[in-house]
Amino acid sequence: MIQKWIRSLTTFLLLSFSVSCAEKKEDNTLLAGLLLFAANQVKVNTATDLVNESADDYNQNNWGLITGQTLNRFVSDWQANKPSHITGNLIILQTDRANKANGGAEGWNPYVKSDPSKGVYVYLLNDYRPDGLPDGLFRFNQTRDSGLFANSVRYQANGAYVDDWLNTYGINPTKDLIVFAVGTGNFGTNKDDVVITGAAPAPGTAAGGVQDITRGVYWLRYWGVDIKNIAILNGNLRSNFSQIYPTQTSASKSTLPGKGTFSVKSIRVDNTIITSGLEDIYEIAKNNLEAQIPGLTTKQFLIDARPTAQWSGTTAGRLDDDSGTTTAGANPNGNRTAITTSYQHSGGPDAAGKKYIPFEGRIKGSTTFPWLALFEGFSDAGAVSTSDADAFAIGYRYKSKAALKAIFTNKGYTSGATVVSQCRTNFEAQVNGFAALNILGYPSTYYDGSLVEWTALVAGHGTSSINQVPSDFKWRTDTSSVSSNLWYNVSTLIVRPDINLTATTTKKFIQEDKAYKY
Repeated sequence: MIQKWIRSLTTFLLLSFSVSCAEKKEDNTLLAGLLLFAANQVKVNTATDLVNESADDYNQNNWGLITGQTLNRFVSDWQANKPSHITGNLIILQTDRANKANGGAEGWNPYVKSDPSKGVYVYLLNDYRPDGLPDGLFRFNQTRDSGLFANSVRYQANGAYVDDWLNTYGINPTKDLIVFAVGTGNFGTNKDDVVITGAAPAPGTAAGGVQDITRGVYWLRYWGVDIKNIAILNGNLRSNFSQIYPTQTSASKSTLPGKGTFSVKSIRVDNTIITSGLEDIYEIAKNNLEAQIPGLTTKQFLIDARPTAQWSGTTAGRLDDDSGTTTAGANPNGNRTAITTSYQHSGGPDAAGKKYIPFEGRIKGSTTFPWLALFEGFSDAGAVSTSDADAFAIGYRYKSKAALKAIFTNKGYTSGATVVSQCRTNFEAQVNGFAALNILGYPSTYYDGSLVEWTALVAGHGTSSINQVPSDFKWRTDTSSVSSNLWYNVSTLIVRPDINLTATTTKKFIQEDKAYKY
């Protein structure tokens, strides 16, 4: 309706301007200003506007999810094979090297072969090293102020970051095709210089690079980049490109260019609907997945991308008694085990001094939807089908479109519902959300704060100093009206972000990002 009104206004102003040129020359300045205002409006997209459905045969895709076959076609002769809507370069961004296995002695080179003369450039994600992160490791998020939380939880990185990131690589996202690719995978770190020997790595670690690249797509789409200018390689380079097309690999990558001058301010669309704030999720949970939220469809499908054992609370975790003493076996006081690490401590539960969220459980109405279930070599429950080595050899490819659709259907997805993805920190959820939005073409959004944010709004913990909100706080989450299967962690293990009890919004950072463009 808003866009239709703007088009009507623009047409009226154009007609008025032409009449004015003939009748009242002195009014031209005003009308020209109004015309500029109308032409400069930002199109605000809904979740449905952002859907992109893959071809049934992934080899037919030129954006979204592409295959090694397609990447080879692009790299072999970019000028002849670039998609018709792309007028610029092919920019390939690897998470890491493609020959990190077997001690780095793979039979191919670490990088996709670049060819600047034909507009093909290859970089590492860790080539971007912003201030404050000397070791790189920028993964598209930033500690920001949501209004409710500040200086703690990480959300979408801001406009200054996205412009700096694009210009570091010399990317024009309205002309170039940006291809994200996992090299070999993450092995306890996402630095590219780590190699492995011997047994295959644990899938939850090695496949983590897919979380990184799908978050890159999410971040760029949030900032208005068209999906037709973004792609990810299906599966890692190691198994799905480099060992198939070894002559298309190189021992060196591209040298970063001089800083560009592009700004996402010039992309006159607002895709921030792709990110949901806590207040949105609160309404979705409270209204049994039928919340009336502008930009979303009237039904929601809330998925939890963590392993099912974490969603159900049956996973092994850190065991402590009320005095904070770690025990090796059953908890003597019958307390439940800590499962979910806090915003300050990454990774899964263990006994190595990590801190945890105030309460465990899940958002009411969420469906367990483990992210590994979407890859070949894993069951639909997210377990390795045969062995870690087999899963590693496949390279963490998405299952076929038909298989993914069947998983969503079996989990309870109904046509037209908006998929809302969340996990612990909105990284595992990226794998699920990408499948929903960019393979199956389902309207989708992501809860950026996820559980490290959700579980901080506690009023019922037995240790009063842990409680940060009054019992009647408008966004209190430790209640059965919005959370399920909840229990409180031992007080000595807990760390939680500071809360602004006078907050009027949980989406301050989104408002700031809108203002960056408007």
